[in-house]
Amino acid sequence: MSASSPSLAERLGHGPDAKLLIVNCDDLGSSASANRATEAAMAAGLATSATLMVPCPWALDAVKRSVPGGIGVHLTLTCEYPGYRWRALTGAASLHDDEGYMPATAQAVWDKADLDEVRAECRAQIDQAYAWGVDDTHLDAHMGTMQIDPRYFAILLEMGRAYDLPVRMWG
Repeated sequence: MSASSPSLAERLGHGPDAKLLIVNCDDLGSSASANRATEAAMAAGLATSATLMVPCPWALDAVKRSVPGGIGVHLTLTCEYPGYRWRALTGAASLHDDEGYMPATAQAVWDKADLDEVRAECRAQIDQAYAWGVDDTHLDAHMGTMQIDPRYFAILLEMGRAYDLPVRMWG
């Protein structure tokens, strides 16, 4: 890296040759127990990052806990728990199953979702996180929905560029 372009490690406050391990707590906001576990792991220094599932019922609780460390938005287009469901923020028809909740699988999203409605939902989730005061550090996606299918991956990268946020890659 040139002097005018610091390495990622340097931008994060470390030396130019530092090796970094980012331990991320997935699914922050999905449940009260996920929130407590994430808060404890980050406070103990076991994890350094978390990703917030904005449409979930416990998302605002997670934000109010002021979990230490970096919080990204875990773009959520699916809801895989049979007895515990949530809906898209935008109410878009193509992002809901026959029962009115987000689909249970990534494949169901890929088969039915309108890409413009996906874009609008992603923006709504990111904007809501900012409105709640989250200093969003990155983007990723729940269940790989945005990382595996090229159409959705293009939208994930589009959101990263639009909000000037790094994107966490799949697997």
